[in-house]
Amino acid sequence: MPTPLGLEHARYLRRETLLGCVFNGVLSVVFAVLIFRGADLIPLWGPQGVAVDLVPTVFMITLVGNLIVTLLTRQRVRSGAVPRLEATTRLPRRALLRMLLLAVLATLVIVPISIGALVLLGIESMRFAPFVAFKVVYGAAVGALTAPLVIRAALSD
Repeated sequence: MPTPLGLEHARYLRRETLLGCVFNGVLSVVFAVLIFRGADLIPLWGPQGVAVDLVPTVFMITLVGNLIVTLLTRQRVRSGAVPRLEATTRLPRRALLRMLLLAVLATLVIVPISIGALVLLGIESMRFAPFVAFKVVYGAAVGALTAPLVIRAALSD
């Protein structure tokens, strides 16, 4: 059973999750603009489609965004800026292995649910501007789902 967070840890977790969401939203937009710049309409299916794009989006946001959060949190714990938390997770202690595992798991879980939601909503394609807006929200949501677990683990490393 996880140890309840103290007030200081809870504040840190909220702040870092929010910052991670912002970073992930920005990262997601950067990739969307680099890959889809000039496209008027992005289809749901196909090699240049939304469904295919969600795979690297979730994987990279989980891997890169959470690796940065992990390294910063570990540094803050080592320096004493944030108190260490009693171990609350069974995730691997090695940061890169932890992030790779979480990136694969998040991709396998989040992407099919997301594609299913888009299909149920009847979305067959998106214009570029709404697609970019979708990517901001999507990137932030992926961060909101994964960051708290990663931050708790890093606080106890």
